[in-house]
Amino acid sequence: MGVAALVALLALLGAGVGPAMAATAWRPALAAGSKGQARSQASPAAPTTITATCTSSSAKTVQVAWSAVPRATSYTIYRSTTSSSSGFTSLATGVVGTSWTSAVLAAGSNWFRVTASVGTNWLSAQSSSSGLRTISSSGCT
Repeated sequence: MGVAALVALLALLGAGVGPAMAATAWRPALAAGSKGQARSQASPAAPTTITATCTSSSAKTVQVAWSAVPRATSYTIYRSTTSSSSGFTSLATGVVGTSWTSAVLAAGSNWFRVTASVGTNWLSAQSSSSGLRTISSSGCT
């Protein structure tokens, strides 16, 4: 990597370009006279067909499943306990495959979302929210 390219990269990192900008396609460029190659690709699509299923009526665990995203190498699961449209925080990262089962969840409402990663540089937007799953003292509904 040439000095100019490194300076440009450091400027982007210093400007806070990170996961929030991951949902856009980047158009890399090379410094004049560089002999390197630059390639761009679109960000991966967000996972679809998100489901959240109680593992049993008495269990306090939920299995989240989704449709595979082409070229995805891993997925991240997010959960909100306040709304189907906000308040999502990361619950599990580096998930391989198209389903994941939670540990025992505390009582309350739960909505789930998923993102797909392609390698370490490309992250999709969050999926739509799963249906509501409620955990109570008697289990999951």
